[in-house]
Amino acid sequence: MNFLLMGLPKSGKSTLFNSLTKSKKQEIYTESRLGTVKLPDQNLEKISQWYETEKKVYDEININDPETNLNFDSSKDFIEKRYVHEIQKFDGVILIIRAFKNDSVVHPYGDINYVNDLEQFMIESRLIDIQIIERRIENIKKKFKSLNKQEREKDEKNIKTLSEITSLIEKGESFSSSSFSEQHKIIVKDTFLLAKAPLVVIVNTDEEYDLDNSQVRELKKLLNQDTRLLTIPLKFEEELSNMDQAEANKFRSDFNLDNDEIKDIFPEILSVTDSICFLTAGKKECRSWLLTSGSSAVEAAAKIHSDIARGFIRAEVIQHSDLLNYTNEKEAKDKGVIRREGKNYTIKTGDVVNFLFSV
Repeated sequence: MNFLLMGLPKSGKSTLFNSLTKSKKQEIYTESRLGTVKLPDQNLEKISQWYETEKKVYDEININDPETNLNFDSSKDFIEKRYVHEIQKFDGVILIIRAFKNDSVVHPYGDINYVNDLEQFMIESRLIDIQIIERRIENIKKKFKSLNKQEREKDEKNIKTLSEITSLIEKGESFSSSSFSEQHKIIVKDTFLLAKAPLVVIVNTDEEYDLDNSQVRELKKLLNQDTRLLTIPLKFEEELSNMDQAEANKFRSDFNLDNDEIKDIFPEILSVTDSICFLTAGKKECRSWLLTSGSSAVEAAAKIHSDIARGFIRAEVIQHSDLLNYTNEKEAKDKGVIRREGKNYTIKTGDVVNFLFSV
């Protein structure tokens, strides 16, 4: 899974990247950076302890931090053209909005106004989508003269459907909402739209200033229902990421911060991408696997190896929490709690799966 970091210059993109990837801090990044982050999975932690496994393997997320735009100024749009092309290569976006105050770090638009910044991003993203759809409508209209009556009627229906999508985007409707019909989704299935891109918004605060509930509600009004919003003091977390665990925990306690807030990002990434994690487990290795929610057992097998999917016989499945109730795997099998499932079984979060196959 690949995510792109977006935000205005000096908003905290690179600070977040450094915290996630444990990279060294620099003032300016003249090249795009790609980092790999292990996806935390508490279910993997528990099952690895139960098996006393020799090896524990997390699935991973790739994070891209674009190079710093040294020529950005207040006349520029929030969403630079390069971003529009870049987003198409990724599974989702993490947008950083600045709320921290620091007179030595100049905001490119002058005043620090996180509401305006987020609103500007949302307006521009909708305008970009509308322009993409309007260009598609124009291309359809150009062909009208060469079409017969039946073909023209079909294209007129398509234009009507695309115009309906434009109206929904203008209203800020979520692409997964009931307002978007199957017909709407089918007609833009192969069309890139920012409205379809999974989005996590992080408001970059500082350790002494956080948003209150009313401020968070104000921001959420600007977002569609699928977008996730977090407030994190990124600079503070970057500094803590370079400390040992005991020292970092003491600092968090001093500032009344309960946990590593960077880790709060991962459940939101799973949520916006509609993803889950299932497990394969044994004495030699326990491993967590990312999978699209609703995937079948044979699709999960393909994540591991195409040969397992091709020669799929059945899957032996048990929820990790059920397995933990037994002293060993043999006891769980003897009690009949490890189920035999076919290729159409829907894999669930926390399932421990053993695939039987023949090739």
